[in-house]
Amino acid sequence: MPFKSLKELDPSEGTVLLYSESGDIILFPQPSADPNDPLTWPRWRKHLVFLSICLFSCLNNFSGTVLSDSFLSIAEDLQVSVEDASGLLSWVVLTLGISNFIWVPTAIYFGKRPVFLLSCTITFFGAIWAASSTSFGSLLGGCIFGAFGGGATEALGAAIINDIYFLHERGSKMSWYIIFIAFGSSLGPLCGGYLIEYKGWAWGKWLSAILLGVNLLLIFFFAPETRFRRSSNPSEGLDSIAASGTPSEKGDSGKFEHLEVGSRSLVPNQKSFVPSRKTYLQSLNPWSGIAAESPYWSLMLRPLPLLAYPACLFATLAYSLALAPTVMVNTVSSTILIPPPYNFSIGAVGLINIPGMIGQGFGAIIGGICIDKWAAYCARRNNGVFVPETRLFLFIVPTVIVFTGIVLFGFTIEKQMHWAVIFTAYGLMSVGLTGSASITMTYVCDCYFPVAAECLEMINGIKNVFAFGLVHGVVPWVTRMGYARAFGTLGGIFGGLMAFVVPLLVWGPQIRHHTSSKWRLVSWELEK
Repeated sequence: MPFKSLKELDPSEGTVLLYSESGDIILFPQPSADPNDPLTWPRWRKHLVFLSICLFSCLNNFSGTVLSDSFLSIAEDLQVSVEDASGLLSWVVLTLGISNFIWVPTAIYFGKRPVFLLSCTITFFGAIWAASSTSFGSLLGGCIFGAFGGGATEALGAAIINDIYFLHERGSKMSWYIIFIAFGSSLGPLCGGYLIEYKGWAWGKWLSAILLGVNLLLIFFFAPETRFRRSSNPSEGLDSIAASGTPSEKGDSGKFEHLEVGSRSLVPNQKSFVPSRKTYLQSLNPWSGIAAESPYWSLMLRPLPLLAYPACLFATLAYSLALAPTVMVNTVSSTILIPPPYNFSIGAVGLINIPGMIGQGFGAIIGGICIDKWAAYCARRNNGVFVPETRLFLFIVPTVIVFTGIVLFGFTIEKQMHWAVIFTAYGLMSVGLTGSASITMTYVCDCYFPVAAECLEMINGIKNVFAFGLVHGVVPWVTRMGYARAFGTLGGIFGGLMAFVVPLLVWGPQIRHHTSSKWRLVSWELEK
């Protein structure tokens, strides 16, 4: 199949009418008349599906980081070096990223529900394997096996937001998804530190297995298939004669109303065939019945060209550099805080994640509620037209905070300042893990809605590979250069690359128009 431009799939290029003249929100994407359309599900059902997947994202990261505060203990117990023990985090991070390139095409081919069921099962048994290990090789194998399953949550969890929520809800939902991921990474060492101190490192994985088992049941019973064959033409599935308006939503009730336009209103096409609503038992079927239109091998290759889109490339850099300092701190925190002059216990080391979670919460507010409200405000002032770049105006806030935290952390460790300053610095750099990531990933979904899942696959895969390199090399890096220079260098790289948000703010619409209409990077028909 020849390559085509994104505009052939989405003529809007991300710029859509979000508010009517009367001030009502215009729903985008527009819901169909099919009662099985996830966009028309009741709010409680949408939220239950979303919560089940968010919990999987959280528990996957909980399981992956629960041992991070006990590298010294594991190294002594299993007779390996601390650098080898840190592989329990670095190889997990790498596997999470690489497995994206398997799980996303598998979900497109078979559906998201069977993928989530299989991946959660793998993560569950991976935790059991690791907990039962008596050697370092077996422990590492169990962690990597579990991370392979957990990789499905990285991109597909975010892609579900596009399946069940509308454009004006994406920012807040993306921030909730990111904060579940971030909190999982923080709760792992926070809870695991004390658990491992009193019960041993195996119990960190046993607790993970118990929680993942419960989550597997939630996914089975409350997370039906969200994949839906939706036309890129907003009016398809609606009466072509009466469709001079668009469906709208008033207030927060979540109930669809008819937006009157002249003497006509938008109503479902009564002449079209409307499928019957699936029963609850039918929704438990792992198979959606929607056949893939492309060979599996082509599904694996087709996301690669999308990295050339400027928004996708920038989001990859932003998420990678927001993740990097936090995983670096998780790797070295025990080697910093357990020896003199701090003399922390294994359990107390995990307390550094409390300011981390506070920072993540603040970042989620900026990257979720604030950008949604700001985007809505800008759309109203722009005659109801939503422009994706409006979400980027608040990006400067987490950027400045994270830069300050990175530089402060390195300087504080170098000078052996009070532990409270270390904790504060980590809290500052944690703002970016939710704030920067949520803003840029939502921006990508807005710009490239028809190929959002593939873009998110690239972003999440590459940022984990990038993080692996830093985690794997952080111990020799800080040993050779010192903490102040190492983290100062990282801060400079972060600040310099984040400055690329300025061209997107100034020329973003023109860049989107040119890349969407001129760059032929899409090699498939719209099928999701």
